Amino acid sequence: MNKVMLIYPYFLTNETKGQIFHPLGISVLSSGMKDKGLEVVKLDCTFLTIEEALKVAREFGADIIGIYIMTTMSQNALKLLETLRLISPQSLFITGGPLPSLYPEKFAQKFDLVFRGEGALSVPQFCFDYLEFAEKIAKKVNITENDRISDFLNSRDINIYSGIYGYINDQKNINSEKTLVSVPEVNLSEEQIDRLKMTDRSGYDHKKYQDLCFKSSGYKSATIMMTYGCPFDCDFCSKPIFGNKVRFRNMDSIFKEIQDIVRFGYDSLWIADDLFTLNDHYIGAFCDRMNESDFKINWSCLSRVDSISDETANKMKLAGCNKVYLGIESGSDEVLKIMNKHVDIKKVKRGVDIFKNQGIECGGFFIVGYPGETIDTIETTFEFALSLGLDEISFNLPYPLPGSNLYNRVRDIKDDDWDFENETKFLYKSEFDEVWLREKIKKTIEKHSLNKGQL
Repeated sequence: MNKVMLIYPYFLTNETKGQIFHPLGISVLSSGMKDKGLEVVKLDCTFLTIEEALKVAREFGADIIGIYIMTTMSQNALKLLETLRLISPQSLFITGGPLPSLYPEKFAQKFDLVFRGEGALSVPQFCFDYLEFAEKIAKKVNITENDRISDFLNSRDINIYSGIYGYINDQKNINSEKTLVSVPEVNLSEEQIDRLKMTDRSGYDHKKYQDLCFKSSGYKSATIMMTYGCPFDCDFCSKPIFGNKVRFRNMDSIFKEIQDIVRFGYDSLWIADDLFTLNDHYIGAFCDRMNESDFKINWSCLSRVDSISDETANKMKLAGCNKVYLGIESGSDEVLKIMNKHVDIKKVKRGVDIFKNQGIECGGFFIVGYPGETIDTIETTFEFALSLGLDEISFNLPYPLPGSNLYNRVRDIKDDDWDFENETKFLYKSEFDEVWLREKIKKTIEKHSLNKGQL
C-alpha cells in the first residue's frame, strides 16, 4: 500500500481566457512523496473530461486520494469526490488548498481529513506514515477505513502534521461518536523551504500548455514561486496559504528549478509570487544570476507601484523581464483608502513610468463598483486607466474572496456563485448596475486597444 493520487480539478472550458499553467501545488507535494518512495500519480483534469479523469483514477487504484481546492474549483472537486467514493471506497480522501484552509469544518464533513495552510512537508510525511501503518494492519479482519484512520492518529503525536483537521472515532470515550483532530497550520521557515525537493513537473501534457500560452502571449510559460507571503493587508485580499510573513527561497534551488523548466521546453517564466519586487537586494541577486546564466528565457511578475526603483527596474529589464502586472485597482485616492492599498495616484503614475522608461511592458488590474465608491469614482478609474499608457488593462468587479475583509462586509453571497469563470458579475448584493459596468468596461477596453493601435 503506497499509491497516492493528487488531483487538480480544473476542466478547461470555453470561458477560459488568457494563459493557463500546469499546477504547481500538487507538483510540490508529489516531489516530497516520491522522495519518500511513494508511487504518485498527478491527475491534472485540465485537458480531460470528467469521465476520462474518473477512468484514470479507477485504473490507478490509489490508497490515498488528495484533491486540491480553490474557490472556482469547489463544485468540480466535490463532484469528483462523490463518484470516487463509490469507485474507490477503500481509499483515504484528503484535501487542501485555499478554500479548505479557510473552512476546514465544512470540508471535513465530506473528506476524511483536511490539511490547512502550507502542506509541502506535513502532507507527504502524513501519507508515508499512514500507508506504512496501514500496510502493517492490512491483514486485520473487519476493520473499516474510518477505524484505520482513528487507530493511526491515536497511535502517535499528531503535532508533526501541521494543519491537519478532521473528525475521527473517539476510542477513549465510547459515549462520543466523533472527536475533532486539529493541529494549527505553520508557515515553513526559509530553511525548510530550501530543503524541499525539486518540484515534480513530470506527467503533464506540456505541449498543450505551451501551445495555449503561445497562442495567448507568444511565449511558452510555466509558473515558479521564489518568495512566499505578503506583508500588506488589502481589503479584498485573502492569504489562507502563505500568510503575511515573507520568506525568500535560496537562489541555488531557484536556478535548478529554472533549468528543469527549460528542459521541458518552456521559454518564459510567470513568477507567481504575491509580490516578487518587495526586496531590492533579493531581486537584484536574482537578476545578477539570470545575467550570469545561459538560459534563453524571459519572465514576468506581479509588482506594487511603490516597491520599485529606477535601478531595480533597469536590472529587471537587463535580466529578461518583459512585463510586470500592477494591482492599481482605482483612479481615486478615496477608493484606494477604502481598499487599504497604502498608495495614492501620484505613486501609481511614478511606478508605471519607472517600468515604462526601462522598456518593460505594464499590465494594470482595476476593480470597479467597489463598496463605498460612487459613479464619479468609477468614471474616474476608467479615465485614469486610459491615461497611464499601459500595454494591457483589465477590469473586474469586486470579488469577495473568503477570508478577506471585503467578504465579511458584503451580503447575500451564495456558495454556487464561485463557479462563475471570467464573468463581469457581482457575487453579492450591490448598489451598482452590472449591465452598465459591463458596457463601460467593454467600451474602455475597446478605446484602449484603439489607442494602442494608433501609437
